[in-house]
Amino acid sequence: QAEEVTFVLRILIPSAPSCIMRILVGLRIAASLLAGAALAKEDTLVGEQGQAVFGCACKGGKGTHGYCGYHFHMGSQESKPWCRTKYGCGKPGLQGSWMHCDERGVERRLAPDGKFYTSKDFKDFYNKEGKDKWVTAKPYTERRLARNNKAYNVFEFRDYYVDAMGEEGWITEWIKAKPEARQAQDGKWWTWEEFRDFYGEKEAWKHWDGSTSSRSEL
Repeated sequence: QAEEVTFVLRILIPSAPSCIMRILVGLRIAASLLAGAALAKEDTLVGEQGQAVFGCACKGGKGTHGYCGYHFHMGSQESKPWCRTKYGCGKPGLQGSWMHCDERGVERRLAPDGKFYTSKDFKDFYNKEGKDKWVTAKPYTERRLARNNKAYNVFEFRDYYVDAMGEEGWITEWIKAKPEARQAQDGKWWTWEEFRDFYGEKEAWKHWDGSTSSRSEL
């Protein structure tokens, strides 16, 4: 890979200092080649003490891209969710180690059709408008009830369980957890689907927004 990088740079970077754009292109290609070399390496499964481990742990909220997600940006258009990992575990990368992770633990948000979708779903369906649609949907992030009866989004839910249950254990809890419920005008606690079924798709949004959530106690 090093010889390929050198060859590309010699072709694309002339001696004339004015060719800045060609230099930038060369650097981008070089970075891509280096990244490809890193991705070709086998996973390294190591823990905090350098010991062999069964699987890696995501960095969580303290690191950029520390939670499981699609993390779309110029350097990443992955079709599978991934996260940055602790202790150099997983696949090597220019910005740090990483691994693919369970898509069942990825954040979802309500779309205009009243159903929950991932950022990849938004991107695939809305194309160029996908990012803006995803950002707009942030107030309608999916939440589920933990054992303390609080409604957490998927990242908060992981933080609540992961120390005791690990990366696989918290996913199991998330899958079986009940969806967030909010207190309606009749004093009863309804899920989003129950609001939608009762009020209809158009009216459900404002009633959901105006209802009391258990998150108000967080």
